Amino acid sequence: MSGRRTSRRAFHAVFYSFAGFLFLYSAYLFLSNVDQLFVTEAAKEMREITAVWGEDREVLNQFAGGFWKDPYFWKSLNLTVVITLITTLIASILGIPTAYALSRYRIRGMSLVEILFSSLIVMPGSVIGICLIVMFNYGPLWKWQNALGFRFAHSIFPGMVIASLVLSFALGLSAWKAVFDSINPRFEQVARSLGSSRWRAFRTVTFPLAKSGIIAGVILAWTRAMAEFSAVLFFCGTFRELPPSRFSDFTKLLRMDQADWVSVAVWAQVEFGNIEYGFALAFVLVFIGGISVYVMHRIGAKGYVW
Repeated sequence: MSGRRTSRRAFHAVFYSFAGFLFLYSAYLFLSNVDQLFVTEAAKEMREITAVWGEDREVLNQFAGGFWKDPYFWKSLNLTVVITLITTLIASILGIPTAYALSRYRIRGMSLVEILFSSLIVMPGSVIGICLIVMFNYGPLWKWQNALGFRFAHSIFPGMVIASLVLSFALGLSAWKAVFDSINPRFEQVARSLGSSRWRAFRTVTFPLAKSGIIAGVILAWTRAMAEFSAVLFFCGTFRELPPSRFSDFTKLLRMDQADWVSVAVWAQVEFGNIEYGFALAFVLVFIGGISVYVMHRIGAKGYVW
């Protein structure tokens, strides 16, 4: 027993040390350049920062001064948050009842359904993106789009929703099903034997017991949708370089024109050579993900996730 406890402590020490090192080093990289948040054109003209960045660097190429002031960042963040909220809402509406059905009812071929959704979780996002392109650019769905005069691929609505929904739904479904599996169905059976309807038994017995796990699943679906990269890039592409005429008035009204998914924006900035800008955008995603995980821990739902 003492040997097992020592091994566990050693594992925890190594794991937390490594995780702490990664976090602190990332924080150091960001904070050591925090002065660039307040860099202005005047400061550049006065050569106050040329010793750090060099004479050939634009203000928008600077570490954090760029994304702090660049409308592209705020439009991209706005686009990502709105689409992620829509995706999470759809995933929750479809996923929670599906998870309950998979947990409580005997469904023919249920093992195949579970394998399908489990494989989606471990499947690369690029594969999802390619599958979506083939699905919507060929066959009956392509003919249907031609009849409507609209394209799902390479669009913000609903292209980004579809691309981020697949893995978000699969991960949320896994968490929600684990919640319902952990609750003894006899509780509902007792409630129904006392005269409660199926809906009332779920609302008064199962739901209160599953509430924290359901919230954890919603947070997981949210964070997975926001972190999506490959599927969005393959299925939707980038929008920053497109002319304003390519965007509808509704998109412009929501301030989503000439913007990208934040994770795609990280890749785009790195590809353009703006490494510092890309790291600043990545840190925003790390911050959002950290807050989401912290909330899951606070509500006591981490046992449904790992």
